Amino acid sequence: MDKESMVELKKRFKKMSVVPDENSFSNAILSLKEHQKPAIVIKNTSFPDVRFFYLSNLRLARLCIQAKLSTVIREFTIINEPACIDFFEHYFDDLDLALAQLKYATQLLMKIARYFIQLMEKDDCNTLDRCKYLKVNAIGCMYTVAMRCLPILAYIEKVRQHILAQDDDPTHENAPPSHIVEKAAGLVHPDTLRWLEELEEKHGFRMHDDCAQEHPLAA
Repeated sequence: MDKESMVELKKRFKKMSVVPDENSFSNAILSLKEHQKPAIVIKNTSFPDVRFFYLSNLRLARLCIQAKLSTVIREFTIINEPACIDFFEHYFDDLDLALAQLKYATQLLMKIARYFIQLMEKDDCNTLDRCKYLKVNAIGCMYTVAMRCLPILAYIEKVRQHILAQDDDPTHENAPPSHIVEKAAGLVHPDTLRWLEELEEKHGFRMHDDCAQEHPLAA
């Protein structure tokens, strides 16, 4: 790669979005619209409307988490461009594998969301507690997938910083070490479930009767 091409490559890497970290995914969940409002007390709302609310929340959570991974995948497809292949040859395989694992994670997010949506649409999902339970566990699974991607994302960020630190006439001797990780899968950590349950308690739907029991004078 000549000097002019290297300068252009560094410009493109500078324009890339910040590679997400743990706080990015936590903030993505906290920034969901329903987590910006107090708990909604329902009295005469029909259950189909309640279920639709939770289905929408579940879909939106999946989109928010998936969007962060998809942005990294899209921006780093630069490694497949003919002008960049020679420059990335020393760690192309590792970077290509990292991006493939992120793609797998996005597919897993869609499968998780689809599975819990199907459960929520079943006839036996006919209570508010059931909707809450499915939503919390669905987001918990998706958040866990995102957490399992953190080592991959950290490696990709090292590559980005390595490119930016290169001279305009680079050598390939100091390529960042690879960090091969397992596929994103696993059980949700109990602390994650507790955190999501607390969010649901603060910001989700609540039955009018439940509020009356907690605050009898206000009923």
